[in-house]
Amino acid sequence: MRLIVALAAVFVAFISEAWARDAVPSPQARFVVLVTIDGYRWEELFRGADASLVSDPAYRARYVDVPDRAQALTPFLLSFRNEGVLIGDRDAGSCARVTNDYWFSYPGYAEMLAGRPNPRIRYNAAIPNEDVTVLERLNNAGAAVRVFAEWDVMPAILNVARSGLSVFIPADPEALHDPQVVAAVRAQLATPPDVLFVALGDTDNRAHEGSYERYLAAASEADAFLREIWDAYQSNPRTAGRTTMIVTADHGRGGAESDRWTGHGSGRWRGTRVPGLRHAGSDAIFAGVRGPLLESAPAYSDASCASVSQIAATILAAAGRSDLAQPDMAPPLAAFADARE
Repeated sequence: MRLIVALAAVFVAFISEAWARDAVPSPQARFVVLVTIDGYRWEELFRGADASLVSDPAYRARYVDVPDRAQALTPFLLSFRNEGVLIGDRDAGSCARVTNDYWFSYPGYAEMLAGRPNPRIRYNAAIPNEDVTVLERLNNAGAAVRVFAEWDVMPAILNVARSGLSVFIPADPEALHDPQVVAAVRAQLATPPDVLFVALGDTDNRAHEGSYERYLAAASEADAFLREIWDAYQSNPRTAGRTTMIVTADHGRGGAESDRWTGHGSGRWRGTRVPGLRHAGSDAIFAGVRGPLLESAPAYSDASCASVSQIAATILAAAGRSDLAQPDMAPPLAAFADARE
């Protein structure tokens, strides 16, 4: 009997030590959250709602007839200006853009996650991506990587057959996509993964439908969920003070005039030019980062524009795994230059 009690005590001590080791990681442990807001314009982020596109009185009261339209729309993302780095306010001379030739989703996500544009990716068909993304590299290196995406092409972009990544996509394509993604992510926040990628997209879906008010609502809902994710990571002993959040978009949109805001694209389609498909300015995006490793970033002006290609190396730098970067990747955002070590 005494032997059984002694063995039980040893077992409990072992489990307690293992739990403590997992609950409080080493000071070097780092966690990364990447959130994309598909097709969200820099104009709304930094200027707020465009009054010329809002007619519904309730939406005007919420987003237009307010002291600060930008603050009314996405206050948490705007807080990156003071609590991190926020790039892409072209009114203030800050520049971020995609560098692929197409300015739509598959080329944008592929560029973002591989660290450079791939000229062979020319359309949005669900063809498995030949590039190895940084999420695949981190997964192969032993990080716990979880992906939740509203777009059913994301498994092809991440080439799940090769990468082994688990990708959640909405079960009901007829219902709003983002709420389904949000519910699935919420279920994981009690035990947050090392690397979390959340790809929201109802902003783009509502814009293509021509519903500006619902586009604004989707942006507000995305912003609220950003705050929820951040708070969950900061309240967890494993991840508090060790988490970097990166927020960006796969492309921008056209201007408000003649309803060009509803679409995006350079006018190139499968290697040919289609002038009617061009939405000038939809290569312009934003990029926000907050976390414990940040320094003040230099100005990314028109002459030294940040690119979505830099997100891949920024993810690796934030995770402390710049050793996984490839020579052809764009460098991390300058605020993370010291994180390569």
